[in-house]
Amino acid sequence: MITALWSCKSSEKAKRSSLEGKKTEYLIDQIKQNEFEFDTFSAKAVITLRQGGNKQTFKSNIRIKKDSAIWISITPLFGIELGRVLITTDTVKVINRLEKQYFIGNYAYINQRFNVDFEYEVLQAILLGNSIAFELDEKIKFSIDKEDYYLGNLKKSKAKKADEKPKKIEKQKDEVVSLWINQENFKIDKFLLSDLSADRFILGEYKNFMTVEDQQIPEYLHFEVQSKTPAIVEIQYSRVSLNQALKFSFNISSKYEQILY
Repeated sequence: MITALWSCKSSEKAKRSSLEGKKTEYLIDQIKQNEFEFDTFSAKAVITLRQGGNKQTFKSNIRIKKDSAIWISITPLFGIELGRVLITTDTVKVINRLEKQYFIGNYAYINQRFNVDFEYEVLQAILLGNSIAFELDEKIKFSIDKEDYYLGNLKKSKAKKADEKPKKIEKQKDEVVSLWINQENFKIDKFLLSDLSADRFILGEYKNFMTVEDQQIPEYLHFEVQSKTPAIVEIQYSRVSLNQALKFSFNISSKYEQILY
C-alpha cells in the first residue's frame, strides 16, 4: 500500500521487431530478469483511499521482508499513528489505535474486506510492481500494440473492458491474469486479476518508474478494486531503501479489545 528517488528511464527503447517470431517464454523470461529484487524493502508513502464517495489520505511507513512479512504503519497527515498492519504468509494482524481494538486472523479478513481473493505472494508482487504468476500453457495470449506488450489468459480486447466497462467482462472458466508490459524496461505497466466468475477484480496501474540501486520500481501505484463495494487505492512512494536491518514490531496493549470479523 510505496517512493521518490528520481525517475530514470532507459533512453533506448526495446524494439518491437525484437519480439517478432519469439515465443511467449521469451517475454516471460525478460519480465523475470527485470523483477525488483530485494531482501528487505522500506519506504515512506502517501496512501489515498476512495470508497463510497469518501476520500481519505494517510501517510505511512511500509516495510517488507521478502516472502515473509509486510508491515505498514498508518498515520494521518498530522503524525500520530492511527493503525498498524502486519501480514505474513498465513496471518493478518491489525491494530486500530483510534478505537483501541485489534484483529488477528487469516486471509479471510482481507478477502472479505475487499471481496477479492489474495495470497501473500500476490500482495507482495503488486506492492512492488512485480509480475503475478500464472500457468504457462497454450491458453496464454501474446500480442503487441503501440505502447505495451500484452500477455494473459484472456484476449486483450476482452481484458480492456475491465477499464472501460467492468460489468462486461465475460465469465471465465479460469482465473484471469492479464499483464501489460512496458516495451522499454519489461516492467509491468498494468495488470488485471479476476476470480473465476469475473464479478470482482483488481485492476492495477504503475507510473513514473524510478531507479533504486540500479533497479526500476514504480513511484505511483493505482489500484481499482471492483466488487460489491468498489474502491480505489493510490500509493505514492518516497525514501525507498533496500536490504537494511528492519524491525517489524507489533505490540498490542492489554487494554485493547480483540474484535472478530
